[in-house]
Amino acid sequence: MKIVLVSDNHGNLKVIKDIAMKHQDGDYYLHCGDSELNPALLRPFVSVKGNNDYTDLPDHRIIKILNHQILLMHGHRYVSFRNYDLLIKRAKELNCDVVFFGHTHMFLDACIDNIRLINPGSCSYNRDMTMPSYAIVDINDKEISVKRYNL
Repeated sequence: MKIVLVSDNHGNLKVIKDIAMKHQDGDYYLHCGDSELNPALLRPFVSVKGNNDYTDLPDHRIIKILNHQILLMHGHRYVSFRNYDLLIKRAKELNCDVVFFGHTHMFLDACIDNIRLINPGSCSYNRDMTMPSYAIVDINDKEISVKRYNL
């Protein structure tokens, strides 16, 4: 399964549409919040509410893909200064083994305490001074692979 994963475009609709056009073979298009756009404009992306979103979106979604329970959230209530303890705790409470999140504006692919944490970075600007980014996540029965794409 190919997942196109984006976050934090902060009103830039063009970048979202360009990513979707580049990856038309995606099985899932997921947005980790802070689009600052009406959800109808985000199609084909399914989104959650970020701390800068003021539309009617859920705070999180749980998505089952193959044998994985994925928690999709923005993360602003669960991440601070590269501390992921609350995020991991929330994933475990919801029986999820993978978390897709945004908010930090920094790409991350890490496994901590048996929870896979994946942050695609920001489509607008990354706070670690790297290029704006998004991710392609491939999931099969045996593994999850993540590839960063710079904009």
